Amino acid sequence: MIPIPRPDEVDADWMTHVLRARGRLATAARVVELEKSTCGTGQLGDSFRFTLRYAPDNAGPPTLVGKFTSQDPTSREFGRSSGYYRSEILFYQELAGHLPVALPTAVHARLGENETDFVLLMEDLAPARQVDQLQGCSAEESARVLGQAAALHAATWRRADLASKAWLGGPVGIFRHVTNTFADVVGGFPALCGDLVAGADLKEAAKLIPRAGAWQRVFSQPQCLWHSDLRADNVLFDAGAGRQPVVLLDWQGVGYGCGAIDVAYWLGTSMSVEQRRMHERDLLDHYRRSLLSHGVRDYSASQCWEDYRLHAIHGLQVGVFGLGAVKRTERGDRMWKVWIERTAAQVRDLESYAVLDAR
Repeated sequence: MIPIPRPDEVDADWMTHVLRARGRLATAARVVELEKSTCGTGQLGDSFRFTLRYAPDNAGPPTLVGKFTSQDPTSREFGRSSGYYRSEILFYQELAGHLPVALPTAVHARLGENETDFVLLMEDLAPARQVDQLQGCSAEESARVLGQAAALHAATWRRADLASKAWLGGPVGIFRHVTNTFADVVGGFPALCGDLVAGADLKEAAKLIPRAGAWQRVFSQPQCLWHSDLRADNVLFDAGAGRQPVVLLDWQGVGYGCGAIDVAYWLGTSMSVEQRRMHERDLLDHYRRSLLSHGVRDYSASQCWEDYRLHAIHGLQVGVFGLGAVKRTERGDRMWKVWIERTAAQVRDLESYAVLDAR
């Protein structure tokens, strides 16, 4: 069996071997037919849904979802250099089974020695509902997601064993580097895709440049596991025909850092500006109360609000950096445009740089 196949190398024999090895298929049963179709909107990996037919009939799961290294050179190189490919596989191998969070169950998770080639075969949670990030989520949908974020953060709050895992330090290390080079990113942005973004929004992002040292210090303060890409494209609602109210996907960027980053990132990228302004106070209160219900005791309302205001900067920085780091697509360009518009407005509304200056 090829341990880490390309999507076009996954056939009935390979799937039979994997399912038997994982106890998902009896020895006497086998996959006799396999169909593949693309799914998902991720820009770092390529995802496919596999529809399976068995002998005897119905011997195993009717469908599975597979995630593979992107075939786009730009995305592939960023996935390698960032460690995101490695992190998602290690997350499923070491942590996923011990967290009180709704996420897909991995059937097969393997990473190549080059830490670039990988395969992640997961249960298919269809039918499920996904909200288009360009459209934005409602307050009720956001409350569901922040409840899951609170469960993740609380279960790993001040965990020294996780803080010491080198691979969980990857996202902090990446954005230390991004911050060091952010002046070059901003300087080259107009030539790369200046037509997508308003000049005032790019100037808002550029305010981070003279504050790089302060930003790196606060960004690096460890607190709990954080998803680091918590946005509408990476969430399923009413999954498994409604059995799971919300499921979190795409754990490539998981790290040990500040939980408020997930909160600010979600509200900034995945709600319209108007909806975010209307509901952010109530949603922050809901998030904090959820933390307390899971046992966190050392996090005041004022600290939560200040952390949220401060870490809104991260979403804007990711938007400006990310547009040039992954493959360009028509939908991707529209997503990044809306992303930067929303997070720039969030940073202005919250006076995030004033909070940073006061730290």
